[in-house]
Amino acid sequence: MLWAEYIYVDPLASKPYLDSTIMLAKRLKNKRFIARTTNYLGVYYNMTSQYEKSDSIYDIVIDMYTELDDMVQVSAVLNNKANTLRSLGRFKECLEVHMKSLKLKEKIGDTEESIAASYWNIGNIQGDIANYDISNDYYTKAKVIYEKLNLKDDISSMNVNMAINLKNQKQYEEAKSLLRVVEPYYKEQNYNNDLAGIYDNLGWVYAAQDSLDLAEYYYNKSLDLSQQYGETSLIGLNLRHLGELYNKKGEHMKALKYMEDAIQIADETGTRKKKIGDLLEISKAYAGLGRYKKAYEYHTEYHKLHDEILGKEKIERMNELEIQYQTEKKEKELIIKTNEIKLLEERKQKAESEKLFLLISLIGATALAIAIVYGLRQKMKRNKVEREKLDKDLEFKEKELTTHALHLAHKNEVLLDLKAQLKELKLDSKNARQYQKIINNINLDINNDSTWEQFRSYFEDVHKDFNSKVMRAYPDLSNNDLRLMSLLKMNLSSKEIANILNISIEGVKKARYRLRKKLNLSTEESLQELVIEL
Repeated sequence: MLWAEYIYVDPLASKPYLDSTIMLAKRLKNKRFIARTTNYLGVYYNMTSQYEKSDSIYDIVIDMYTELDDMVQVSAVLNNKANTLRSLGRFKECLEVHMKSLKLKEKIGDTEESIAASYWNIGNIQGDIANYDISNDYYTKAKVIYEKLNLKDDISSMNVNMAINLKNQKQYEEAKSLLRVVEPYYKEQNYNNDLAGIYDNLGWVYAAQDSLDLAEYYYNKSLDLSQQYGETSLIGLNLRHLGELYNKKGEHMKALKYMEDAIQIADETGTRKKKIGDLLEISKAYAGLGRYKKAYEYHTEYHKLHDEILGKEKIERMNELEIQYQTEKKEKELIIKTNEIKLLEERKQKAESEKLFLLISLIGATALAIAIVYGLRQKMKRNKVEREKLDKDLEFKEKELTTHALHLAHKNEVLLDLKAQLKELKLDSKNARQYQKIINNINLDINNDSTWEQFRSYFEDVHKDFNSKVMRAYPDLSNNDLRLMSLLKMNLSSKEIANILNISIEGVKKARYRLRKKLNLSTEESLQELVIEL
């Protein structure tokens, strides 16, 4: 309890209490208490910017709680680990672990507060990769829960996070307003590191509005607090922002000193995402001093690290995680609703059956007539339910077909882009044969007939007898013509068709022209309408 009192106010002062706690836990040989106190050690390392240490500690704690079959604590420690990965700039891994934690919480029916923590953390990582709308959606969902539970600390944190998104979206006055609301609360609670974060963000906003003196004032206030209470990574961020400020003022030598210190802290703490900004700013400082060789070296390093952490392909993979989660969630909701409808229908049928039995008991001949009518109605109802089920099955298969087609188009688009890049590398490389070998493998994958056969299977499930109808009407068509007509039947765009067939958009136009000739279509007749009507 003493450790918990100090950890957010003065992390360094909390360490002696934590060491004593861990020692006593091991002496007691209580596995649950050892797991708990080891987790505290990970939190301490995280609070003092020793992220590599905290990452390895959390892996140990996850194993401990798994052995104890305590999935609530496993999900909580997964949260902690993901936050550490975020600080290390390992964003894709971070989002994967957060999603794993959230799914586990939903599976075991964890508390609303715990679910809100996952929303909060996923909002953070979405903000890091500039998905501000998605980020704010998660923050809003978390804030609704915290307001319901009257958790003032967490409500304040959500306001700060939303303010950070607003400043990145250049809505500066709204951002300042939210930060001003939270500032007195953090002062009252002595949350010094959080208060330092408020001042740093205010400085950033004023710098963006060219109020450089005010920006310098708040940056220095933040730096004083950070240096006093041991938030090392925040010290690095303060130094970088001061470096940016002096670059903006044209005081490049002063900026250089701050940036050298900031980069040293980024290297010590392993905060690679923050280092991206540090490298960019130090290159500007060197350029301002006319030392262009050094500026070029740092700028090259900046681009390398930026592409490694925030490259387009990594961001796309992270966006796919969000889509996958939302899809799975909607599917679960659909199953629940379907089961509820089924239960209501069963209850309704039971009630009607009981009513029918009573009527039969009271009324003889009339009851028999009613029974016959009822039987006919039931049959009609079953036929209706069966039709609805068939409609739903068809709708699901149509979605499955569309998803498969778009996935195929996207996959081929990515492979063609990769192939183009490899061809460029091949021209300047001594290992041209190796590059060509990879290009050949890509060609094999793009032209893989088994992939098309799988697509055709999906297609024929939805559009039964389409191919046979086409061949009966137009027996001279080739397999390639059939493929094109199948894709036109799905109303795909020319770009999507081009990616699936591994041809250019111009090639699609030529293929459509040749198909029109084979089908004997006049210029007034629509190829698309003909295919859809078949």
